[in-house]
Amino acid sequence: MDRARRIESLQVLQRVKEHELDTHAAAMGQIRAHQAQIQSELDQLDEKIRNEAHIETPESAPFLAGFLKAIETRRAFLQQEMDRLDQEAAKIEGQLFETYTEARSNEAVLDKNLFEKRREEDMAETASLEEVARNRYLRQMRGET
Repeated sequence: MDRARRIESLQVLQRVKEHELDTHAAAMGQIRAHQAQIQSELDQLDEKIRNEAHIETPESAPFLAGFLKAIETRRAFLQQEMDRLDQEAAKIEGQLFETYTEARSNEAVLDKNLFEKRREEDMAETASLEEVARNRYLRQMRGET
């Protein structure tokens, strides 16, 4: 594959990897937002227990056990959801790291190819300038000014 096509391919691949990075980062952001929401609800449940989990009147006594059980059931559900999100986040972090590593490797190869292309172009320009200078010198030597 010639250098120009290789560079174009690497640039396309780099854009794809950057898009994948953005996609993984967005997914991670959604997970973190959902985790924050769950943590907020867990904190609210703890606050409810602190404020409402005591018997103030004899009439409320029969309802306390049901109230505490409902809160504990909700806490267990939220904790399961938090654990599931942690697992999903770990999976996405792995994908994010892998994609980042691939993108950096691709970027290094792309940079090397761009450097070599610039070097070849500089060498071609230098050769062209040397050719012009050599022709001018030869004309001057022959007296063709």
